[in-house]
Amino acid sequence: MPTETIFPEYNRFLIGPPGCMPGSADPPVANGVAEAARDPAGAALIDTGVKDDPITVTAELADQQPAIDAQAWEDIAIIGIDWPGGPMQVIGADDVPPSLMSFTPDLPPGRMMILVAGRNRDHGEARGDLGPAEEYLIIAWPGDEPDQVIKQESLQGARIRQYRQKRDAKAAEGRS
Repeated sequence: MPTETIFPEYNRFLIGPPGCMPGSADPPVANGVAEAARDPAGAALIDTGVKDDPITVTAELADQQPAIDAQAWEDIAIIGIDWPGGPMQVIGADDVPPSLMSFTPDLPPGRMMILVAGRNRDHGEARGDLGPAEEYLIIAWPGDEPDQVIKQESLQGARIRQYRQKRDAKAAEGRS
């Protein structure tokens, strides 16, 4: 299971194929931690608590949905993405190395499930050496189950969900 320190791109990183660019035009994620990205399609978008300080990411490929120690994490979600094919990569900031970590072999196109678990998300956007490192566990496997939220405990996740709800409400008012 590879573990790397990467730098997020403005409070987010992606799980995507080779050539996928960091960042995203998508709004903050509805469940506060992760969702399938619309831009770029075929990627997973993960919102973080830190803006551009380093985070620790552990990622692996599994054959099926893994068991996870929910007590060890603040936020846990499982999302589905339509994988375009190729090796999966954790993609962070494009201007601060290291920001790229491959964690699967070349995969065929198809539906993939991504478990995202995060902790230490509530210690501020800029931490330096003062706060604990924000950590993520990413596990991918082939499957086509419904998205699910397993745990939502961080204040950062709650802020992201609240912001998204307000944004969606304003967008709905503009369409009425």
